[in-house]
Amino acid sequence: MTIATAERAPAVPDRTVDMPVRPRARFTPKQRWGTVLFVVLLAGYLAVGVYLYLVVGFINPDASSRVGNAAFTIWSRDPHLGAIGFVWNPLPSLVEIPLVELSAHWPLNRWPELRGVGFAGAVMSAFFMAGAGWQVRRIAIDYRCGAVLRWSAVAAFALIPMVVLYAGIGMSEAPFLFFLLWACRRILLWINRFAIIDLVIAGVALGLAYLTRYEALPVAAAVTLGVFVVSTLRIRSRSRAGRAAWRAGVPFGVHDATIVALPVAFAVVLWAVCGWLLDGSAFAQFSSQYGNASQGAAAGIISVEDVGAGPLAQVIAGNLLGMQPLLPAVLAIVGWVALRSRRLDAAVVGVVFGSVLLFQMSAVILGSTFGWFRFYMAATPLVVVAVLVVSGNCSSTRKSRSSRSLHVKAMSFLMAAVLATSIPVTATSMLNPSLGKEEYGLRSAFWPDRYPPSGFWFYWFGEVSRNVAGWFDDQNLPDGSVLVDTFGISRIWLFSDSPEQFVIRSDFDFFAKLNQPAARGVQYILPPRPTGLGRLDAINVRYPTLWDDGAGIATLEMTVTSPSGTPQFRIFRIDGG
Repeated sequence: MTIATAERAPAVPDRTVDMPVRPRARFTPKQRWGTVLFVVLLAGYLAVGVYLYLVVGFINPDASSRVGNAAFTIWSRDPHLGAIGFVWNPLPSLVEIPLVELSAHWPLNRWPELRGVGFAGAVMSAFFMAGAGWQVRRIAIDYRCGAVLRWSAVAAFALIPMVVLYAGIGMSEAPFLFFLLWACRRILLWINRFAIIDLVIAGVALGLAYLTRYEALPVAAAVTLGVFVVSTLRIRSRSRAGRAAWRAGVPFGVHDATIVALPVAFAVVLWAVCGWLLDGSAFAQFSSQYGNASQGAAAGIISVEDVGAGPLAQVIAGNLLGMQPLLPAVLAIVGWVALRSRRLDAAVVGVVFGSVLLFQMSAVILGSTFGWFRFYMAATPLVVVAVLVVSGNCSSTRKSRSSRSLHVKAMSFLMAAVLATSIPVTATSMLNPSLGKEEYGLRSAFWPDRYPPSGFWFYWFGEVSRNVAGWFDDQNLPDGSVLVDTFGISRIWLFSDSPEQFVIRSDFDFFAKLNQPAARGVQYILPPRPTGLGRLDAINVRYPTLWDDGAGIATLEMTVTSPSGTPQFRIFRIDGG
């Protein structure tokens, strides 16, 4: 029997010598332009923060509260991560912790103002808003939009006055918009290519959005439902009819919906468990002494039962149109184009950003929100991204080249119209006291002679806080001598050169010192005026008559007033302290 043998295969040539591999470029042109965009936006937004914080002193106390929460975790008498608090969602303050710590080291410690004014908040918001602008560009690239439309979209988002302001003011709007845009982009990618990784990343983005603002919950619910419906429709059996076809697709819908919902559920449970273990309340942002419901009741927010639907509808319409005047027109045009071309992905934009706006409108009607103008900022990415989605190449694969060119020109014109109208209208709305209740104080920065800064509390509150902190520092007090609830006045603590002298709400012995101030070594107690949100202050809750008569435990040392003469705080010396 003959056995066939295979000939030895020829040796493989050494391609590392004969055919050198071309080194891969570190950055593609698109990546370089993306990096340039991020750096330019970051520099511009940081400049806005410098102007607001260090030049004119226009600082929202909510931003100071978040920086204070970050600083409490490392510089308070009892530093611990739980000092970050459980009323505000934690992510902005978590990001600010290393920034706050850096302000105490060279070279930043040469400018103590950075810590006192809470400039870490401006750095945080600038980074996130620059990232949000980068996400808008990435969505335009994903949809293969031309350079003109792509950069018009970036400008229509990044240059809007509200976006510019909140990029530098240190609030949670910047990270919230970043995570919403990130989630929206990934869901759009999933709709077009059905890659599971996109659902995973979208879920992570929504979970981080919840750790930034609780308005992410309705977004997560709407996205989860939408993913379930889309997956079920896509996978349902075409060989069956009726319910049998749907039953074939439901397991796939549940699978995909679970993937996108799990990170959000994890974030909700994690934050609730931490709050319950450390503060005794699983959902302090809703139900605690300082929660949203308590703040709304203390502020006397009106609802539809108080004034009827008409006035509140006008308020909602004014805020929406003040933010994006072409919102109704853009939604109508985008909806018409999406229906004609059967674009399912256009609905994604409405689900993500529309959920935020619907939640806000519902809260206004129910009287459970302050209704700030910034709560409607989701209208801007809604308009910009919606136009991008219906402008992309994949939206018109059946169109002729001439028809496609006309479509792109029309969408580019629409984006230019959004840019041209939103900048002046939004700026005007911000300076209108009936709409920009938190923003109209910018008039004092632009025209201080006509609108003195002393007339708007963002300016004078910082100066008052600085003076109070300086007075306590001059007393050379030992640690734990001044009892203060930092819920609304954390800037006093931030301005102090000796923060250890204060006993704050997150200190382990706060309530022991609150109940027995003299016996526990407290020398001074600092309550805010017991009106509005001041009624929620733990000191005013424990001693309801302290402001008026010292509650039998203290003697009035000083009343701190605003420039108009309105009392803001009172400093009491503890009897026998």
